[in-house]
Amino acid sequence: MEFSQVVANRHSVRDFTDQPVSREDLVDVVRTAQQAPSWVNSQPWRVYAATGRTLEEIKKRHAADVAAGRKGASDLPVMSRTEWSLATQANMAALAERIGSDLGDAASEFPAAQARMFNAQAVLYITIPTGSPLWSFHDLGAFTAMIALAAVDKGLGAINAYALVMYPDEVREAMGIGADEIVAVGIALGHPADSALAAFAPNRVDVDEILTIKD
Repeated sequence: MEFSQVVANRHSVRDFTDQPVSREDLVDVVRTAQQAPSWVNSQPWRVYAATGRTLEEIKKRHAADVAAGRKGASDLPVMSRTEWSLATQANMAALAERIGSDLGDAASEFPAAQARMFNAQAVLYITIPTGSPLWSFHDLGAFTAMIALAAVDKGLGAINAYALVMYPDEVREAMGIGADEIVAVGIALGHPADSALAAFAPNRVDVDEILTIKD
């Protein structure tokens, strides 16, 4: 697939089929993502892939926590949307509007999909060392973006989601991740389902709104 097609086809897929993701594809996706730029070649990322029985156990515990109303406690801090910049708040509001207009009654599937972890057939948990400099978060973003693009190139869907790392204690226990690592990002992978939820993709702001060029 041409690179421009890969980028154009990438969006957050929120509904996957039951078809497994092969071990070979997982390895290839991560290997491709290793070409991401890294500050002074530090490559701070580590990847833990949950599949099969391990992932099923994580899903069960996650669903039970959500049903019980357990509050998330991610390793990375979160803040109220009202504290974000006005521009980013406008983008979030536009997303909510699109969800309502595009999905209608099916909009309730958004939170339901998170509770079932999107029916992902693999989840990659990406960590960086505790106490990492801010530059490592640049690396983290570059690496996880490359994972999403590499997944599309394999014919897979992907979504980076807070829901996947909101209970890091359970992820650590299931995956053997130590306290010296930040469970920073969770990426669900799978074969996209034939559903409106899987196909949903929000608009991006026009490039003129974010780009300044000075000669």
